[in-house]
Amino acid sequence: MSSPSISNLIRSNGGSPDVSRQHSNLPQILATPENFSTHHVLAIDEIKSEVKRIVPALSDDKYKGQCGKIAVVGGSTEYTGQAYFCAMAALKVGADISHIFCSVGAAPIIKGYSPELFVHPYLMETSQYRPGELTEQIRASVVLSAATEIEAWFSRLDCLVVGPGLGRDPLMLDVARAVVLRAREASLPLVLDGDALFLVARESELVKGYSQCLLTPNLNEFRRLASTMGVPLHGPNNDRIRKIHEVVMQLGGPTLVSKGPLDVVSDHQNVVVCSATAGARRCSFQGDVLAGALAVFVAWTRIFIQEASTNEEIILPEMNSMLLAGFGGCTVCRTASACAFQVKKRSMLAGDMLEYLGTAVEMMFEVTGGAGGGGASQAMNDMAAVRI
Repeated sequence: MSSPSISNLIRSNGGSPDVSRQHSNLPQILATPENFSTHHVLAIDEIKSEVKRIVPALSDDKYKGQCGKIAVVGGSTEYTGQAYFCAMAALKVGADISHIFCSVGAAPIIKGYSPELFVHPYLMETSQYRPGELTEQIRASVVLSAATEIEAWFSRLDCLVVGPGLGRDPLMLDVARAVVLRAREASLPLVLDGDALFLVARESELVKGYSQCLLTPNLNEFRRLASTMGVPLHGPNNDRIRKIHEVVMQLGGPTLVSKGPLDVVSDHQNVVVCSATAGARRCSFQGDVLAGALAVFVAWTRIFIQEASTNEEIILPEMNSMLLAGFGGCTVCRTASACAFQVKKRSMLAGDMLEYLGTAVEMMFEVTGGAGGGGASQAMNDMAAVRI
């Protein structure tokens, strides 16, 4: 018997989540709101309708840049793929421009992956210096130079991702720290992923109190972060939302996307559980794809709010923009994963997910297009022919 078509799979993602069927050990994660005096667990339809409003329609009167300009700080000589997949995912979701600020050694490799990314070799790694050559004075000068070059791009960006492929080289981490601090001063939205979360776990003051920040920990990264914040992680699965809430409250600003069998997005007031069907494959770089997708939704919410400030007819979202972005990015990535898995099964790779990101946006958020934009119905028709 053939597997269900991808279009049927996506339709199943549009309704209320059937958590008990796919995650029989996790339905209690959808905790009842009365368990949280200051924390409201949002219904899927409630937040989905808000996300739909901030996804820009494609039209002939738009120019390059209006659908988002993203940059990634990361990409070391050892880890080049992470930065590539993050930046390319941003383009595939719908950003117009995607930059990578990476190490000198990583730049030619990443440039070879795709000509559609703007790759800037601004960062240096400790291994590029002879023993004893990297004095404190030289280190400070190198960090200042890299951070200043990256900061010069801030006014041309809608969101900055820090972490994919960064590694734990002390010199690279020093630059990342300096860039995060400068981004805060410039009120530039941040998505922190990968080894940027390692940095935050050691220095939580970097992000404490900054509301324009999205953290994307997996299970192990969340454990480190919770330990830093003094939040014990004992108890059954149904305690997960409570623990996430405690960490968010300790941070006092950032929104958390806790990745897992169900993705939990939480700010200081609200929780949304993203349970859209995802593929069963767990391959490398999926987290980097998610970081890129999240960055685009962060950019779209920022652009939407900026437009609302000059147009009284546009009603601002009632929810935190980072919460909307978190749900949007998670929903799209889970859906793209499900589509790719339907076709590739065990051989699915992160590159296969990239090809379904745009379709997932159309299907999950019913984007309408102008001339040349077919919207959700056309995407559904295109995908209906794909069967196993």
